Amino acid sequence: MTINIGFIGTGGFTRHHVQILSSFDHVNVVGFVGSSQEKAEKFAEEFSGTNGYASLEEMMAKEKLDAVYICVPPMGHESYEKTLIENQIPFFVEKPLGLEEEAVREIKHLVEERNHLTSVGYHFRYADIVDKWMELNHTVTTGMVTAGWMGSMPPVYWWKNQALSGGQFNEQTTHLVDLIRYLYGEVQSVYAVENQTSAAQSDDTVTVADVGSFTLTMDSGIVVQVANTSVLPGGLGDVHIKAYTNKGMVTWRMKELEVATVGKKSIYSAKTNPYHEEAKAFLQAVETGDRSFILSSYEDAWQSFKIAIAARRSIEENRVIDLKEITD
Repeated sequence: MTINIGFIGTGGFTRHHVQILSSFDHVNVVGFVGSSQEKAEKFAEEFSGTNGYASLEEMMAKEKLDAVYICVPPMGHESYEKTLIENQIPFFVEKPLGLEEEAVREIKHLVEERNHLTSVGYHFRYADIVDKWMELNHTVTTGMVTAGWMGSMPPVYWWKNQALSGGQFNEQTTHLVDLIRYLYGEVQSVYAVENQTSAAQSDDTVTVADVGSFTLTMDSGIVVQVANTSVLPGGLGDVHIKAYTNKGMVTWRMKELEVATVGKKSIYSAKTNPYHEEAKAFLQAVETGDRSFILSSYEDAWQSFKIAIAARRSIEENRVIDLKEITD
């Protein structure tokens, strides 16, 4: 079976996913929806045999689509998911799911009601070193987890704008929060603080906070401390999660897992590309109907989005937010 894939979005992540899909012989990328016909056609020129479209409706009318990838900024989801659900077209959507609680909740309900096939781009879940970490968790008792997404301010107009991106926690740090959920279960409550320190002083278009600290209490009792910042100069960064257990410490970075016990340190290097494994799982589901290899569906990703909602509410109201306050 040849799987025909359409894309919504003409940015770097679309280009990245097209490259990943090119390694699958039975996948055919057929078209791109852009913010304008001109932009979509120009992007399509990079990929032989593809077409550019100004709307999803036009692409659906002119292409036979087996699935669609949605790779748009947080503010750019419009009604794409709803349209694809109504037309029974499976979709892969990049995180975050959006900005507005009600809009994302509505899509989640539609996905559940129609049993619609979805996958969400929380690719860290698919890493082989995360499988190793999951195995280790069965042999230890974890008391505390810390995590950080420390980097620089992306030079993108919408990322710097709180109303368009939802801030760093919603746009980037959600990857860490989702992975912590995957490994340690659901979050019970969130307390968050953010501030603007230096970024807004040097760039008056910045409305997002450039530092933040988030305390998550898990249903299991584990306490999680997450920090993020975008104050670093370009080229410097540190993205990590660290777990403290009764046997020692586990430190995760994107390509490496370090396990430290008394008198011993073991390092496991990533051998597989999680983006490839993520795509493989989605394509298998599209082809066969078997969703068992998809590790992040829209319904599951909603739980990670809820944590971002709770963090924003905590910042605005200066209090601990119980996740039960956010209606499923």
